[in-house]
Amino acid sequence: MSTCQTDSGLPPISIASITIGFISFAITIATFLSVFWSNLSTLRSAPTEIDDYLGNLKQGLFEERWHLRRVRKRRKRNTSSSGTVDEKSRSEVVKENNDDLAVRVSSETLKHMIHEFKDLERPFLRPQDLESRERRGGRDEWNDMFGRRLSAPEASEGEAVDFYRTNYWRCGFKERWEWLNRKNTALTMLEALQRIETRRVAREIGMVSK
Repeated sequence: MSTCQTDSGLPPISIASITIGFISFAITIATFLSVFWSNLSTLRSAPTEIDDYLGNLKQGLFEERWHLRRVRKRRKRNTSSSGTVDEKSRSEVVKENNDDLAVRVSSETLKHMIHEFKDLERPFLRPQDLESRERRGGRDEWNDMFGRRLSAPEASEGEAVDFYRTNYWRCGFKERWEWLNRKNTALTMLEALQRIETRRVAREIGMVSK
């Protein structure tokens, strides 16, 4: 039984295979060009993106960690003044335990994110800032700032703004290349931070509305 052929002499299955091959090749080229132009745009915009992304991320991490510390302090104060466990219903105790656990988990997550952020921004810090960090002898400037702001929130407001407004090192090719490799990490951290903020706001709204 002979195979059906087109006027060009090729069987239909061969034409289909060639067509699929051309389509796959075109998709590969389009994907390559898309990635290439995206990377080129990132390299070109690195000076602005480094300041914007890292600045917003640092501010967000600082503010959210500070909010959670205030929440924990407020909850401890409210717990100590709201009576003993025997005076509370079982549902109240369970809810308080769940809320405490949620706050602790968010706090631990933020601690890890802050540590990751320090590694993320390190290649873009000015040499004098790196030297200043090393001279602190292992003391964490984040914890110092948290402590001052918790003890005197209004007095430390301006200092906090200066803290998370970092002047990063001039952006040469090395810094642009570092940013190309680290931008996705910054975006992932921003998304994770937004989820933590959303959960905290939802808990606070629930506490107000009950």
